[in-house]
Amino acid sequence: MSSGSGNLFAETEPLAHELEMTGPMVRPSQGVLRDTWSRLRRMPIPFFCFWIIMALLVVAVLAWCGFSLTPYAFDQTTEQLLAGPSWQHPMGTDELGRDLLTRVIYGTRLSVAVGFVTAGLAFAIGTTYGSVSGFYGGKIDGILMRGVDLAYSIPDLLVMILIGVSLPPAIGRTPIGILLALGLVSWMGTARLVRAQLLQLQHEEFVDAARAAGQGTLNIIVKHLLPNAMGPIIVALTFTVPSAILSESTLSFIGLGLAPPAASWGTLANDGWRALRSHPHLIFFPSLFIFVTVLSFNILGDGLRDALDPRIRMKK
Repeated sequence: MSSGSGNLFAETEPLAHELEMTGPMVRPSQGVLRDTWSRLRRMPIPFFCFWIIMALLVVAVLAWCGFSLTPYAFDQTTEQLLAGPSWQHPMGTDELGRDLLTRVIYGTRLSVAVGFVTAGLAFAIGTTYGSVSGFYGGKIDGILMRGVDLAYSIPDLLVMILIGVSLPPAIGRTPIGILLALGLVSWMGTARLVRAQLLQLQHEEFVDAARAAGQGTLNIIVKHLLPNAMGPIIVALTFTVPSAILSESTLSFIGLGLAPPAASWGTLANDGWRALRSHPHLIFFPSLFIFVTVLSFNILGDGLRDALDPRIRMKK
């Protein structure tokens, strides 16, 4: 549900066009994951970004489990109001004297969760939709793809804002409401990508052999087609995660995202922008985490695209 120029999830769109030029794919060997990991390790910058993402995941999981990584509680106040970065408070404090590092760590769990859950929704909806469209083709494919074109004609941000303001406040400005809005606008690129892959793969010999063996449509799609298309899908999802984090941060920054006491990097940046000139640390550190996370996912996605490229694998 997006316009061509303002689509917040447009990163996956070029992948579908690139696939038309890659030629036939081959069934993945048992060593594909090992080969991909080996090639990724030889890419210093994407590999470094991979470990940044792993560190963020660890922090998010620990925060969800209630482990405190700092001496302060999330809502603990001190007498040091709006203090700058120091040894005691590495990222300073906010207007209530709360440690900003603790709040950023606390916000990591929601921001990271929103990104990965949105990617999961995009995978589930987009894969199902694209599989039906690509496998059956013909009129079914034409009708389903016109539905995707219609969805793309509506700006993502407009849809998310409308969903946020139309739902009751108890739902619309909660993680469930945010995930609902992001899930409705994030699946189209995955659907197009899966469709392109299945249109390309369904005439391969191993698919014909599965049909001759009497396997049903669901088995052919799940056991034969999707495993061969999983590489590009994984790459596309690595771009969906940062897009979702950025979209949630945008909604929270303009006051239409998560409502207090829920906190994410976007809500922290929204709290800090009013004091940008006098106390820039309040917006700098949450924005820095957003920037590093989005950049790391994008670089990792580029690295995975090279590592999973079947043309490189066949040349070796």
